[in-house]
Amino acid sequence: MSSRALRKQQNDAELLESILNSNATTKRTTQQQKPKANMATTNIFSLMDDYNSDDSEDVKDDAEEFELHKDVADEENEAIAAPKIQLASKKSRKKANKGRKNKKKDNKPVNEPQSDTKDDIGNDEELDKIIREFQKSYINTTNLHHDDDIDGDEFVTASESESYDEGTRSSTKKTSNHNLFTDPGFSNFNIRGLKACERFFNTDIRKLDPHTEYKLLFDDISAKSLEDIDSVSSVSISPQQLKQIQRLKRMVKNWGGRDRRTVPNGPGNSPHRLRLTKVRDDWIPTQRGEFKMALMTKSEVMDWQLWMSPLDWKDVVEERVGSLHKFISFYKFESVTPDITRKSLSEFYVSVILHPDHEALISLISSRYPYLVPGLLQVALIAIRQGDRSNTNGLLQRALFVFDRALKTTVQFDGVKCQLPYIYFMNRQFYLTIFRYIQALGQRGAVGTASEWTKVLWSLSPLEDPLGCRYFIDHYLLLNEEYQYIIDVAKSPLFTTYKQWYTLGFSLAVTLSLIRLGKLKEARQEIEKNAKINTACLMTLFLEHLKGDVSQVQTTIEPTERDILEFKSYVTRFQHHWKSTEEVNFLHDELSRIFTNSIDLDSDLDNAATNDDVESPFYIDGIPVNLLRFAILSEESSLMAAIPKRIWSNYEIYEFDVLPPIPTTKESRDVIENIKSLINESELISSQAEALQNEEILRRIQQLSLQEYMEGNPQELDI
Repeated sequence: MSSRALRKQQNDAELLESILNSNATTKRTTQQQKPKANMATTNIFSLMDDYNSDDSEDVKDDAEEFELHKDVADEENEAIAAPKIQLASKKSRKKANKGRKNKKKDNKPVNEPQSDTKDDIGNDEELDKIIREFQKSYINTTNLHHDDDIDGDEFVTASESESYDEGTRSSTKKTSNHNLFTDPGFSNFNIRGLKACERFFNTDIRKLDPHTEYKLLFDDISAKSLEDIDSVSSVSISPQQLKQIQRLKRMVKNWGGRDRRTVPNGPGNSPHRLRLTKVRDDWIPTQRGEFKMALMTKSEVMDWQLWMSPLDWKDVVEERVGSLHKFISFYKFESVTPDITRKSLSEFYVSVILHPDHEALISLISSRYPYLVPGLLQVALIAIRQGDRSNTNGLLQRALFVFDRALKTTVQFDGVKCQLPYIYFMNRQFYLTIFRYIQALGQRGAVGTASEWTKVLWSLSPLEDPLGCRYFIDHYLLLNEEYQYIIDVAKSPLFTTYKQWYTLGFSLAVTLSLIRLGKLKEARQEIEKNAKINTACLMTLFLEHLKGDVSQVQTTIEPTERDILEFKSYVTRFQHHWKSTEEVNFLHDELSRIFTNSIDLDSDLDNAATNDDVESPFYIDGIPVNLLRFAILSEESSLMAAIPKRIWSNYEIYEFDVLPPIPTTKESRDVIENIKSLINESELISSQAEALQNEEILRRIQQLSLQEYMEGNPQELDI
């Protein structure tokens, strides 16, 4: 710890001040008496303990609590390159000035070497040891390691995130034994660690535009060509309709603009800057958006956390919410016109659930509700199944535009400044829109943009991860060759806090990244680590896809339903990434060595899942619900076939809302939003009655037609 940081803490603790008064005064006076020539070549950090010593972790932990304003390494380099004299206290400066006067009186040479240097170093080391012991006792007695005792401003300091990141590199080499099933509230995750993980999410909004990737891939592509792409209509539309839209566009102020990123939003047609999309020519101009982005109150966060941790004491949850609400910004999308939204959702529900009618659904978004997000996503999915992908991207971009219009300009997808709890229906629609858009980008070959969007999807709820980004993000990262990113994020708390977070696919991606970077020793260690966590999955991979010898496997472990589903989710892309024969042989040989020797294998990943007394909203029959959602949304036939049949029959699985959150208590029934809680029941009843009436009329017409036919063809009766 630097002397500047120590001096800053003099006014914070009386005990620390007494220690510094007795020892640090001599040190400062001695430093100020040194000549400038020696000062230029003396490194003040040479008197500190080695940065890599055993006590370095304590120093880093202390740095978090006492808010260092500069990294130690950067400060050391500055001291060498351009040393600066730090001002001491008034008392110290007076003593130093008095010492200089005494030197002048004694006519001592300026460059005379200082005496008792070894004694000073020994005193400094002893002082540092005393200070560290004091800081440990101070932290333990005041409970500063709890998040709610730290002021919210301390979380935004760069030095604290850097010190936490450095401290976790050595402490997270091995995955923790914490079980996610028994900790649905993520109490074992140090929330301050999320600040240090900001760099693993999207930090540049420009990378979310596929045109940025196209410019990097094709150097000769012109800006005019990209403008032509933006001007193309998103869906098939007649010239007459396009002319009507252009006429309407002139009546709506601030629609489009030169760069197609300006739209009116709110009273007075105040302009809103789009960040994720661009206005297309066939989009119908409107005066205001459909949604607004509302900051959740502390009571709403409390209700969400109580649903998440139904067995925790309320005061414990309230204590956790206090730190969360100070540190993270939670938002939810709300309708600007609730009555119109209820009516549109009611008609959508009738057309999709009660009386499925694709033509009615297409007509619904074509004329009446052009920005109905569930309808846009459903029609896009229908078009894909019919083999028509020409309109899919335009429909997805229009759905994304609806949320882009509601986003606050200050929002950043860094995991801290914008989190969207999955319990709200419109938040879930934003998740689903991004997921579908990622699939479309991957099919178009924009894997770099798809990778960035996956980071955005993950940042919206990094701990809950409702759509299972940890099960497929490695696919786009490997396609984009982000090997170092994969290695770094695997060492972060985002993967090491809970055993379930270290998924089979991502661990194999880490192994493949290390192999391609030439770090074979670390790759072997990674395979051993993976074998301890995902034993059954790697055994199946070794025997079925790597043609391993059954006799080499000394211990056989029966895979659970979770193991089978996770294995199926990865094996669909195994051949796509492991192309090199040398890489496959390396993996085969290492797994053969591990299974032959049975190196410390652990198959008890989800033993707690069999405990009926424990309830977790993130598990269904022992299977992670985010893994189930990903398996369904992927639409991989082999993966969907691995889902137990009881899941399909006992739970709500809608294409527009896959496995919505289930209330865990009576109180949470009013907190969890679903489409049934948002639709207008009277409108639904009238729509259903009208549909039944139409069916009755159609039935009578068919009966009359059949009777007329029989009367006109009596010979048919004889036969």
